[in-house]
Amino acid sequence: MDNLEEKNILTWRSVERAYKLRGKEFFSTIIVLSLLVSIIMFFIEGLMPVLVIWAIIFVLWATNKTVPTEIEYRLTNYGIRVYDKIFPYTDMRQAWIEDKFKIRQLRIVLSRFPNHLAIVIQPENEKTILDELSKNNINLFKPQPTRIDNMVKWLSEKIPLE
Repeated sequence: MDNLEEKNILTWRSVERAYKLRGKEFFSTIIVLSLLVSIIMFFIEGLMPVLVIWAIIFVLWATNKTVPTEIEYRLTNYGIRVYDKIFPYTDMRQAWIEDKFKIRQLRIVLSRFPNHLAIVIQPENEKTILDELSKNNINLFKPQPTRIDNMVKWLSEKIPLE
């Protein structure tokens, strides 16, 4: 970074992640499907895949029970600050905006860990954020869905969990 002073371009407060409260029906369906897949995987591969399946179920349950808190995001001349950690423009490769659970999100692909950011934004800030990202040579396009993305979409349409 240069010796220039960091300047705020935009500051906003928003929840830390997109969130949708899931009901008992969702978790009942997930548990039944997980039991069936666990039994099959146990006889094919043993105990390890079963433990992985139930670890994923636990993460789903824990993120559902933990309501996200509101935090401050800052768009600066160096990058985006989240929890006083800066993600510089030089580490950003690609960005796009999408809806998840009817919440607008800025998705950013990074060239270092954590490799991907999902930042909740307000629609009124969208233009300012995209202008600043494009000014810093960030590619503003959504990647084409992969074969796995298409399979997951097809499966979620055929087997609704709610």
